[in-house]
Amino acid sequence: MTIRRLTPSDKESFFSLSKTVVDALENKDFLIPMTEEEASVTFHADSEDIVLGAFDGNRLVATLGLFHDIHDYSEVMPEHFLSLKGAEIGEAMVSPELRRSGLMNGLWASLKAIISRSDLDFLLATAHPDNISNHLMQKDGFTLHKVFERRGYTRNMYFLKLNG
Repeated sequence: MTIRRLTPSDKESFFSLSKTVVDALENKDFLIPMTEEEASVTFHADSEDIVLGAFDGNRLVATLGLFHDIHDYSEVMPEHFLSLKGAEIGEAMVSPELRRSGLMNGLWASLKAIISRSDLDFLLATAHPDNISNHLMQKDGFTLHKVFERRGYTRNMYFLKLNG
């Protein structure tokens, strides 16, 4: 497996993986698929966002991203976070046949290395209350803030303070 940052030319592979993952999910609410509008920002050559992909040869099989535009969470975030610099962890997907193979751990380790060199004050992450990722976030020091609705999906909201 090779892990690398996705580029604009990987957008089609990203959406293909997303469709495969959603189609295979027993609980479709576990993943809120990225919209075309969000992808146009994320996959723009000048984007600050980082989406890492794990590749089996030329095939994208897993992703994990860091997204800097979190303004749409401002109404549900704690007020003291609004003046800090944060980013969202998201688009955590693994091809169905490779789940529980350690791919997400590898992507998370690679993304943490990037985050450690950033000037971010905090990370935000969300997950469906029944998704296994809740356990993984808590294991990595994320703190549950609240349960809320986003685009009609129930989500747990987590924060991880990075600086200070």
